[in-house]
Amino acid sequence: MSQTEKPYKRSFFNREGIEGTLLYAPSLIIIFFIVFYPIGFATKMSTYYYHLVRLKDTQFIGLENYFRILSDPNFWGSLKRGFFFTFGSLIPQMVIGLAIAQLLNHPRLKFKTLWRGLVIMPWLVPTVTVAIVFKWMFNDIYGIVNHGLLSMGLIQEAIPWLALEDAAMGILIVANVWRGLPLMVTMFLAGLQGIPSELHEAARVDGASRIQSYFRITLPLLLPVVMIAGVLRTIWIFNFYDLPWVMTRGGPSGATETPPVYAYLRAFSGYRLGEGSAITILLFLILLAFALLYFKVRKRFSDEE
Repeated sequence: MSQTEKPYKRSFFNREGIEGTLLYAPSLIIIFFIVFYPIGFATKMSTYYYHLVRLKDTQFIGLENYFRILSDPNFWGSLKRGFFFTFGSLIPQMVIGLAIAQLLNHPRLKFKTLWRGLVIMPWLVPTVTVAIVFKWMFNDIYGIVNHGLLSMGLIQEAIPWLALEDAAMGILIVANVWRGLPLMVTMFLAGLQGIPSELHEAARVDGASRIQSYFRITLPLLLPVVMIAGVLRTIWIFNFYDLPWVMTRGGPSGATETPPVYAYLRAFSGYRLGEGSAITILLFLILLAFALLYFKVRKRFSDEE
């Protein structure tokens, strides 16, 4: 660089900066209205006494809604059920998903394209449709599950599955596992396909068995995908509202009342929008912690690469 030349300085006010701002401005506007504005509005409403029936009594009460929610045993009960629902769905999805992905990645498997297309089909079905179908399947009058068990003589009378506190959450988890399994299979399959085959060939030359090759090569290289998929899926399942609401509406006797369902019931069935907003902000903070964990895990594996 000659002495007369000046180093190029990037500035917001030059032509490139203005053009770049105009290009991503629509996205920023959309993000503001669908993310930041609702969060800000919910935060503000959580500090007010806001009752749908008594709007004239609306007043600023500070953190009272938060104290009331945190002292409510139902809130802690919903958190407990939420974590049980989350990890009860996540672990089977990861274990079964990894097994199916391993099978679909087998070099001798015939009709791979067909099987991979069939595996992804449950993910294309709307969540509400999945909830209704499973609700019908476990219906005590016309459900196919009771019909099959009665036909095989395994039960003597129809069982109202979704009306039983011990069974409702299990059925909800089964439906969620079926719904989310294709996503885990797809992510794990992509991770398996990214592992060079030369590593397994070299391991076989060195005398390693298939089991040794799997635990010393496949799993360590697949670990970043497993960790990221697990954190992301935890966030999605914990915040899942559609399936529990359509299938059970939190029943029976609150046995499937996860945090999103609890927030909805508090806000719209109890007409207390202020308390409902406080619950959503608390859930947002919990999910934010999971999101930060996701970025930390992602950064760690990116640095290792």
